[in-house]
Amino acid sequence: MTKMIIVRHCQAEGNLKRFFQGTIDSDITPEGAAQIAQAAELLRSEPIDVIYSSPKIRAVKTAEGINLYHEVELRIDPEIVEIDAGEWEGVLLSEIEKLYPEQYDNWRNHPEIFQAPGGESMKQVYDRVKKAVIRIADENRGKTVCVVSHGCAIKNIMCFLHGWEVDNIREVPIGKNTSVNVVTFNDKLEPTILIEDYEDHLRDAEGWSF
Repeated sequence: MTKMIIVRHCQAEGNLKRFFQGTIDSDITPEGAAQIAQAAELLRSEPIDVIYSSPKIRAVKTAEGINLYHEVELRIDPEIVEIDAGEWEGVLLSEIEKLYPEQYDNWRNHPEIFQAPGGESMKQVYDRVKKAVIRIADENRGKTVCVVSHGCAIKNIMCFLHGWEVDNIREVPIGKNTSVNVVTFNDKLEPTILIEDYEDHLRDAEGWSF
């Protein structure tokens, strides 16, 4: 059995200031640093064998924080990066809503058909992260791997792991920063979701278990 722990990156400047981050780099906030510490403590006793991270600073710093208790190989993987939002990247969400009302409505209410001007379509993101997750699981058979990625990317990952096509992505919650999902893969790389959108570590809750 292969176990995959999927973690959303911590709070970054884009999350705090409400601009679309996408593939641009945005450094973490003090709240983000605290979230990393909470996530790292949550996963401290897990026998993680390897960590994969998006190349973005907010993901890498989250992965590095988790790795403080494990000291395993940290692999940077561009295929688990956030959606490329083209002309939206770095723009305040309030401005996007005014400038691109139709696309913004799709982002909020019809994400399965979303595509920002000059950016990836949601279907392209789905196909990209689906291939990445299968590859990562195949590369690490019998191991426990931690994957640190982004909100929209993880929504697509979880959509795939549920056995759904991108048309069902509205049914997948988008977790808070450093929310955790856990899935196992059998020898045929068929997934079973154990935990989805776990956030209790952010409320200092006790009783975490897989």
